[in-house]
Amino acid sequence: MNNNYNYDHLDETVEEGVFTPWQEVDIEICCFTDLGIKVAINDDYIGLVYENQVYGYYEEGQRLKAYIQCVREDGRIDISLQPSQGRHVYQTTDKILDHLKSRGGRFEFNDKSSPEDIVDTFQISKKVFKQAIGKLYKQRKIKITYPGIELVKWRRQGFSPRHNLINGHRSIAKYLILG
Repeated sequence: MNNNYNYDHLDETVEEGVFTPWQEVDIEICCFTDLGIKVAINDDYIGLVYENQVYGYYEEGQRLKAYIQCVREDGRIDISLQPSQGRHVYQTTDKILDHLKSRGGRFEFNDKSSPEDIVDTFQISKKVFKQAIGKLYKQRKIKITYPGIELVKWRRQGFSPRHNLINGHRSIAKYLILG
């Protein structure tokens, strides 16, 4: 993208109360600096995405959604390209499941994969990847194997967590009523 837009009219600071933490905003990438990426926020303000929070490839002039990480005491705005951690992990679990399904239910990534490979494939940090994998594992949607991760396949006549949970509650209810 060729960017000839003039950002001089944008405010570098904001008054308290204009934004809330993790509020979704529209941004346009202004330029790359030693600290990270300078962005235009809602065509009104300047913000900064710190370099250690950039997990994808971006170009000047590119427009995308981002999130207000915080407004500092000096009124400057810190931006995150990912939503708050809880929401980001939830979105990442969907991304991992989609990736698994598109590759026949398994792939070579696991919690020992290199941070670079994870960033290149998923555009997320290794920390968020491991949290998402942990969440999927606890939900019994995946199993972790030596070469990677696999989708768990439930058999109709075999074990079903929903079936056992329902029967388990019925058994408890019978016990409580009869006991």
